[in-house]
Amino acid sequence: MARPRKPESQLSPESVVHNKGLCAARDREPRTKGELGAPSRWLTKQQKKIWKLLVKNSPAVLGESDRTLLEIAVVLKDRLESGNIENSQIAQLIQCLTKLGMVPQTRQAVKAEPEAEPDEWDLLDA
Repeated sequence: MARPRKPESQLSPESVVHNKGLCAARDREPRTKGELGAPSRWLTKQQKKIWKLLVKNSPAVLGESDRTLLEIAVVLKDRLESGNIENSQIAQLIQCLTKLGMVPQTRQAVKAEPEAEPDEWDLLDA
């Protein structure tokens, strides 16, 4: 079995320069289109809170194409929190969260936003 691919955020700059062809293939991977936007109007107040929490804690960049899946996850998470959920619905919730990149095993496939590292010269001014 092949070794799992490292996420782009963990690649060293030297490795990217040395393996230009392999890293160029990552640029052809599908990207999200559009913006996710505000929660749907038909969601309840509690579900809108769950929406905002899931979007805030998502390691992935969610777009318009993720909207329906996120709505399903929100409704199922609301049922989980209220205690009115069946086992099959828990499995569906886990599947939704997995496809959105919110389950640790699937995060390696999610392109993370690069975090700006502080410059060592900026730290001297503090």
